[in-house]
Amino acid sequence: MPSVQRVHEAFKDKDVVVLAVSVDGGGEKVVKSFIAKRGYTFATPVDARMEVAREFGVRGVPTTYVINRHGAIVAHGFGPVDFDSPAFVQYLQTLVAEPRG
Repeated sequence: MPSVQRVHEAFKDKDVVVLAVSVDGGGEKVVKSFIAKRGYTFATPVDARMEVAREFGVRGVPTTYVINRHGAIVAHGFGPVDFDSPAFVQYLQTLVAEPRG
């Protein structure tokens, strides 16, 4: 999660939204406490009923989706992602450079 925070910080002013959808059954209070204690500032909606997870076909966590500014899923993966990797950062920079519209 620290690398997720770093990507959020690096791209938040470049039309990139980072969010971590929690499927924690403990609910919003538990999740928000975890996030606050660690100082994370990216959005963390809670999907305790697994509605979003079912809609996106999530089979396990973590699952990562990259959605472009047009709302299309352009990449996805299951398992840990190194958000600090040069390849991932370059990929995001490429998406940010795409024209609007």
